[in-house]
Amino acid sequence: MKRGFLVIGVIVALLVAACSSPPPKEELVPDASFGDGGVAVAPAAGDPRGGDVPTTILSYGNRLILAGYGCAAPTGVCQDKDSFLAAVWGLSTSGEVDSSFANSGVFADGNAAGGGKVNFIFTGSVSGGDLLLAGGGKNSDDNLDGVIWALNAGGSLDTTRFTAGKQIVKDTANAGEHDFVEAMRLADGNIWLAGGIKYPADSGKYKPAIWRLNGSGSPDATYDDDGIFVDEAIGDVEAWLNDLLVLDSGEQVAVGDKVASSVIPTVWKILPGGGLDTSFGNGGRVSLPIPNGGRGEALSVAQDGDYLVVAGYVTDSSARHLSLWRLRNDGRLDSGFGNGGQLVLDGNSPAVYLDHRVRLKVDERGRYWLVGGLQNAAGNSDMAVWRILADGKLDPDFCSGAPCTFGDAAGGSGDDWGNDITFAGGSVYVGGWSWDGSRRAAVIWKLDLVPAK
Repeated sequence: MKRGFLVIGVIVALLVAACSSPPPKEELVPDASFGDGGVAVAPAAGDPRGGDVPTTILSYGNRLILAGYGCAAPTGVCQDKDSFLAAVWGLSTSGEVDSSFANSGVFADGNAAGGGKVNFIFTGSVSGGDLLLAGGGKNSDDNLDGVIWALNAGGSLDTTRFTAGKQIVKDTANAGEHDFVEAMRLADGNIWLAGGIKYPADSGKYKPAIWRLNGSGSPDATYDDDGIFVDEAIGDVEAWLNDLLVLDSGEQVAVGDKVASSVIPTVWKILPGGGLDTSFGNGGRVSLPIPNGGRGEALSVAQDGDYLVVAGYVTDSSARHLSLWRLRNDGRLDSGFGNGGQLVLDGNSPAVYLDHRVRLKVDERGRYWLVGGLQNAAGNSDMAVWRILADGKLDPDFCSGAPCTFGDAAGGSGDDWGNDITFAGGSVYVGGWSWDGSRRAAVIWKLDLVPAK
């Protein structure tokens, strides 16, 4: 009997030792079997000398999809918004251009809403075999309309889902005003969109807007009486939404920016049927902290159990930094995360609104993955991936407690940036852009987690 207890004790001791062993040190490395040394470069969406900016990456069947905008003019960085082409790129899982997708791997729309200019895609989802992609374009009256594209597996517009394969999204109560879409979520059989509407009641300023559409793309009038919630109560300020969650409760959490004396990152919580949830924050909104005299943007939101995690930027007197905030469901900052609910990351992340997005994902172990960019010693930006623990500290077992950075993806010794991140087949995929020597090229990095050297 004593021997039996001894054996059991040894087994328990071994199990305890195994469970208490430190986690492995890991780093991200490019998968050399993918594309050219771990990087796939997509063809130009428009003019071969114009720049491309993908804003989202999706896994779609046996393809990888990038979506964003290209350029109809030879400007390299496409600063002329009138030249924007809404663009979708299809690549194989081995990193080659998928010539069977759309037109030699590229779908481009230079006339999304009938006005022939300012065409862009911000986000997308896979639904019923289709790619649904959301963004906007100018109409024939030179006003901005939200647009949803439905593409089938071949990269063609699916006219069985939407008329002409596209659905125009606007606020019917304010015809003739600007509408734009930056976020999409599929939930409860509906298509949820978030963005902004230029609202005539307040000096033509943008107001935050959420649309709920049925599967055919028409407004679901059971939501806020007409299918769209507009935050009219925010007052005489300009504001818009950049990302959206639809919670299991049916409530929506949206993040975006409010322009008052400065640009303030803001979180909204909306009731299932529309209208602000006044039990959240200050009457349904929370203004996130920023450095004294600085400004900020809230660009991405994710849910982690009972917490809401927001990613964006804050600026101080010398630099722009990526930032995370963690909130409880009632809108209070989580004091156990970072510094009083906020983690401001070291390093300068020089960025502009349209081209340099930030994306946050939560993995199955509750770790936060953040993608964006960092300025390197040469003054260029490198694509950067951070892994952050739930207590608001950089994961010490990931890239030695620092971000993993990657530069010169397209071979041009210039800027690189990651706008979106996804996981598939045990690998990490980042969609973004890289300077190839004369223009910004749309690229995908395939990265593998390996033991650190």
